[in-house]
Amino acid sequence: MRRLLISNDDGIGSPFLSRFLQAFAGAAWDITAVLPASEQSWIGRSYSRHKTLELKEAESPHKNVRVFTVNGTPSDCVNIALGHLFDGAKPIAVVSGINIGQNIAMPLLWSSGTFAAAAEGAGWGLPAFAFSMQLASEYYEICRISHEPPPEKLDAILKKACAFSEKFVSDSLGQKIPFGRVFNVNFPMDYSEETPLKKCVPAKAKLCPLYTKNPDGNFEFKYAIDASAADAAVLTDMKCLKNGWASYSEIDLL
Repeated sequence: MRRLLISNDDGIGSPFLSRFLQAFAGAAWDITAVLPASEQSWIGRSYSRHKTLELKEAESPHKNVRVFTVNGTPSDCVNIALGHLFDGAKPIAVVSGINIGQNIAMPLLWSSGTFAAAAEGAGWGLPAFAFSMQLASEYYEICRISHEPPPEKLDAILKKACAFSEKFVSDSLGQKIPFGRVFNVNFPMDYSEETPLKKCVPAKAKLCPLYTKNPDGNFEFKYAIDASAADAAVLTDMKCLKNGWASYSEIDLL
């Protein structure tokens, strides 16, 4: 049976997790899922240098799936899994997601814990995949903020995206993948089987103020992208989502 490592940055409490695991388990993958014990969004490639980490086995929602948590970052999860869980028989790929929300554009992509988990796998020489889904604002509040199960309409979209994710991994592993490559995949908010899939590059967005100043003088994070640096002649992940297309980028880290 094909062996796979799955992680994410939304943690074991992600309302997207069960659907994602189900899609791969139903396709006869032998899955080990190692997930942050709590949400670790926007943590990037951080490691828990000054913290003792605990690996705990958790209840699995599906057959052929082992589930563990680590009280650390997505990079911690993948590193501990590859270093200590497989007894020399490493998985054939590392898959991260599906993230609640899009993961597009450089340099903000480097801040993504979803992308970081995949990048950790790529650094070990394994094919690596990061999957994310753009959400309408009302769904973002329900799933990301409240961690409630997806409403029926969103769940139907999520199920299709998860099925595509499994197929994308299986098909990609049928070709030679260079050492250090991450496939970064984003689904639009209204994804369906008819949605076009476009190969693209991450948009070259500029950094801009990510924090708003409160009346008390303190600062709060607010997501923002400055697309003024984007090349109009190049198809980017940002343009794909704007047009309602699914997209993937091949990002070589090494």
